Amino acid sequence: MRGTFIALALIFSCATANAQNWDPRYPVCQMLYSPVTMSDCRFETMEQCRASSRGLYAQCMENPYFAGTPDDRRRPRRRHHYQ
Repeated sequence: MRGTFIALALIFSCATANAQNWDPRYPVCQMLYSPVTMSDCRFETMEQCRASSRGLYAQCMENPYFAGTPDDRRRPRRRHHYQ
């Protein structure tokens, strides 16, 4: 009886553990709201995320766990002219 109780306690305690589901490689995430809220972090721009969210109950946001640096492609390149 005691072994059964311990086994059930382990099963139920593991079932409630949540892992981080914000991918730190991408700067934009999509939150999908349904019976279960899920995050999908595989977008490089807000425009990509918004296009994917059309027709869904979803929201695009900046990834708070983004580990990279800002993408250089988004900034205009400075051209130095030397005389």
